[in-house]
Amino acid sequence: MSREVGKPRLIESPDDFKEMALDYINWVKDNPIEKTITASFQGVISYDKVPHMRGMTQFGLAAHMGIGLSTLKDYGQRSEYSAIYGEIDAIMKAWNLDGALSGDLNHALVARIDGHADKQDITSDGKAIGDKPSVINLVAPSMEK
Repeated sequence: MSREVGKPRLIESPDDFKEMALDYINWVKDNPIEKTITASFQGVISYDKVPHMRGMTQFGLAAHMGIGLSTLKDYGQRSEYSAIYGEIDAIMKAWNLDGALSGDLNHALVARIDGHADKQDITSDGKAIGDKPSVINLVAPSMEK
């Protein structure tokens, strides 16, 4: 007699995973963020709602699937889910990059979240910038006769 341990999985198969992920992608595309724009013309102030591109994130995907971020990443590590996870991740990053390049999404935030940031280790004389410089002896040498 076998006994199941733990609670049942929310995502039963790679096909379920892909379906849920594509549902999130379509939801993001169909539900832009509404930004309120204030305008004034001849003393009359108006407020208009303008749709703006919504970014796609792993946080949003996990929430949409009803799982935590670490669980989402665990699925991505499993051999049967890794290809689909990679495909979905590429779709989301391409969407965000297009949004950043067009100015619809904040480019710095997209670079940070999607891992596009160019990181450099800046040093000076072999020491990290911010380290205190070594003390330099500025006393003139003594004049001996």
